[in-house]
Amino acid sequence: MEQDDLFSESIERRIAQRIRDNYHQQLNLADLAREAGDFPKQAWQALNARRMLPAAFAERPHSSRFDGAGRPIPNVCLKVPTGGGKTLLAASAVARVFSAYLGRHAGLVLWIVPNEAIYRQTLKALADRDHPYRQILNVAGAGRVKILEKNSPLSRLDVESNLCVMVLMLASAARQSKETLRFFRDRGNVRGFLPREDDLDAHWALLEQVPNLDVYAAWGQSAEEARAQKGSVVKSSLGNVMRLLRPLVVMDEGHHAYTENALRTLDGFNPCFLLELSATPRVASAKGSGSNILVDVRGADLDEAQMIKLPIHVDVQHWNDWQSCLAAAVQRLETLQHEAHVLQGETARYIRPILLVQVERTGADLRDAGFIHAEDAHAYLLQLGLSERQIAIKTAEKNDLAQPENLDLLSNQCEVRVIITKQALQEGWDCPFAYVLCALAAGRNPAAMTQLVGRILRQPQVAKTGREPLDACYVLCHDARTGEVVRAIKKSLEDEGMGDLALTVSDGETASTEQQEVRQTRRAGFAGLRLFVPKV
Repeated sequence: MEQDDLFSESIERRIAQRIRDNYHQQLNLADLAREAGDFPKQAWQALNARRMLPAAFAERPHSSRFDGAGRPIPNVCLKVPTGGGKTLLAASAVARVFSAYLGRHAGLVLWIVPNEAIYRQTLKALADRDHPYRQILNVAGAGRVKILEKNSPLSRLDVESNLCVMVLMLASAARQSKETLRFFRDRGNVRGFLPREDDLDAHWALLEQVPNLDVYAAWGQSAEEARAQKGSVVKSSLGNVMRLLRPLVVMDEGHHAYTENALRTLDGFNPCFLLELSATPRVASAKGSGSNILVDVRGADLDEAQMIKLPIHVDVQHWNDWQSCLAAAVQRLETLQHEAHVLQGETARYIRPILLVQVERTGADLRDAGFIHAEDAHAYLLQLGLSERQIAIKTAEKNDLAQPENLDLLSNQCEVRVIITKQALQEGWDCPFAYVLCALAAGRNPAAMTQLVGRILRQPQVAKTGREPLDACYVLCHDARTGEVVRAIKKSLEDEGMGDLALTVSDGETASTEQQEVRQTRRAGFAGLRLFVPKV
């Protein structure tokens, strides 16, 4: 009996091992087939072999992405610093992809942005027929372009006859909150994309072609179980339409879409092409996925193109109180305003320098808590001679920038000269007239000022003025250590994709220039070439 038991146990082990071997062999075959069909990776390796990729990222592995049907997704990233014209590049890239890669003028573009500020700015620019972004899209769509929001009606005729651009916030594409589930909910204004509800065979054939479509599930039944049964009916939702049409996805500020939920949702849209634009993309590595950086623009490139204000003058003095720091910032603003008046008299070019004031508290119930409050700064600015119309408060509770007279800060009819905020002016808010940052909160939290430094870098009219004070920007910090402020500003520049820029730091007595070494690699054809530079 013992020998029979041992023999039976041996047979069972062999059968189990055979099953495991067959299973792993099938997996290996599936992986090999998937690898062989990954044409974006093959194209990327070919570019790398021809040394056509940025030298700093050429050795990084390609990050492959696949949609819900297992098809490879061509995905590239344009690494462009803040103020480098990412939206203009995105519009031009859409035109290039549709003409050179897809070979058509009509289709769907899913333009995803990270927050409300960028959403409003992008939607306004694309909807304006006279804006350069819209004009680029008009050429790509042969004059037939429709700008849509997630609640806009959509039909198959619209997509087949027009270049449809749907602007969407990233939160609306993620499937975690109840509010964003509307994107994947059945709706009545999406027409012509699905078979009739009673044509079950057509729905089943559609599911075989696109297996990740949402279907109606019975009570207690999972979505996977519902899709596996013949007789399932596909939902008439905007999310399903995205999966059917395979849109070109544009990810503005793409570093916000690195969570597993965001990556899974974007890949689940079955995009035909994914374009990411970011100042700080995640670099692909052997351990995990990242961005395939096709273009790397440095901060020095923007300075050469006259797109940003340099140098950045940082003034860290030990003022007796925050009022003295704010008064010094206003004095700096008045000096810049005088320079702007002289420039306008000589060239008719209009610039109205604006001061950003960062405070520690904004809530109405926190004014007496011993912190620098927005209303306290507002009251002191009035004492310094500014009028109510020249001061705007931008906080979570109050938004003076939404007033009709303040919507266009670049207009010569607008009177705003000072904007008081805490953390409301994040990425996406860019005003070229912002020249001075007064960080009253730098003493307690230097890192809190990092997101505001990038807001004062953009150069008005993308052209230097020829007057040194108007071609630079200024940061004044209250009650902070110089080293902490410099580290915070360096961190801000790195977050904005401009870590190669230098700072001019002053502590009231001495001034120094903080520089960062940048190594440039030579191209292969010139690696061994000796260069002789004349000594002057």
